[in-house]
Amino acid sequence: MRLDGGHPALELVNTIYGQVGGPIEADVLASPADLVTFARRIGVGGVDTPETADALEAGRALRDTLDALFRARVARTATPPGALAALEKTARTALAAACLTEQGGAITWTWAPDDAHTPVHRLAHAALELLSDETELARIHQCAGCCWLFLDHSRGAGRRWCSMADCGTEAKKRRYVQRRRDRKAEPAPESNQQPLA
Repeated sequence: MRLDGGHPALELVNTIYGQVGGPIEADVLASPADLVTFARRIGVGGVDTPETADALEAGRALRDTLDALFRARVARTATPPGALAALEKTARTALAAACLTEQGGAITWTWAPDDAHTPVHRLAHAALELLSDETELARIHQCAGCCWLFLDHSRGAGRRWCSMADCGTEAKKRRYVQRRRDRKAEPAPESNQQPLA
């Protein structure tokens, strides 16, 4: 899976392939092992993270909640009923399992590395931080090609695609092909020359 979201919580939402509201084409989180692999790739899981069906179910539930919350922010619509309550419940569970520890000069929440739910706890915590940052929330966009969500930190905040290498290139190819078709469909210009008598 590509990691184009720019934030762990958005990467979680992007583990579903398919158009919004349409059928799921592919789910990156198909098994407990997939959740652990994904968590390691985005830095919220480690080598000691066990694989369990409970953690996978919790991760998918958090994904559904975050998908609803972030897409509502992007569309500037009301928060879907139940989404805040679901996130609050997940966040309270995460904090109940956390410990405050010193890391360098900072104090931070940490979770047991051998707890199967640690990736989900850390993702819930990261999502709360993003949802409480109005500046960053305003930078969340939906890709014009694949509907993935991403943080836009480009100059002018004008990104349209999650990745120029994938969706951006595909969009340019489609526009090029369409322009060629349009040119071929245009009637040939009429000649202004009069026939010789």
